[in-house]
Parts: sequence; C-alpha cells; structure tokens
Amino acid sequence: MAPSPDSPQGAIGSDLLREDSSFEDIVAQFVSGLSDRVARMDDAVRAADFEALRVAAHQLKGCGGGYGYPILTEHAAQLEQHAKNRALEECAEALDELKSICRRVVVQP
Repeated sequence: MAPSPDSPQGAIGSDLLREDSSFEDIVAQFVSGLSDRVARMDDAVRAADFEALRVAAHQLKGCGGGYGYPILTEHAAQLEQHAKNRALEECAEALDELKSICRRVVVQP
C-alpha cells in the first residue's frame, strides 16, 4: 500500500491540479521555486533577520494554498507568527518542519 499524502513519507500533491490539470505548468514553476524560497528563509534564520523571514513566510503563506498546497499555507503562517514574535528557536524548528514538507511537494494531483 502506498503512503497517504498526509503521511510523513508521502508525497503532497496539488489540490488545484485535482480540480484542473491545465494549471500544471504554473504549479510546476511554483514547486521548482520552493527550494529558493526555503534557502532565503534559511539565510534569514541564520542571520536572525526576522523581518526578511516574516516577509518570506508571509509570501509562501499567501501563495501555497493558491497553488493547491494548503499545508504550506498552514506551516508558513506558523513560521510567520514566530518571526513576528522574534522567537529564533521556534523559527528554526518551524522552518525545519516546512523544509520537510517542501521536500514532499510534487507536481501531481
């Protein structure tokens, strides 16, 4: 039996592509840009640049669900809140969890 998309090892597909596969190209562009987004957030955590981290998390929160990945929106919102609170340890933990989720995101329904 294949792991479910919500399991720790399972792939996370796009809800948007479940509804309309014609969006595959733009979803693929979004997914291919996730590593750069995460790298910017990682740099911000290392520099304790809470404003840059807040902005990056806010942007991911805003677009994650739009591309069909509400789990990204949920976790980016948590990271954004930790950045607003200037809680470095919580930011690092939330980013680690977000990285794990991003590694599971796939361009498929």
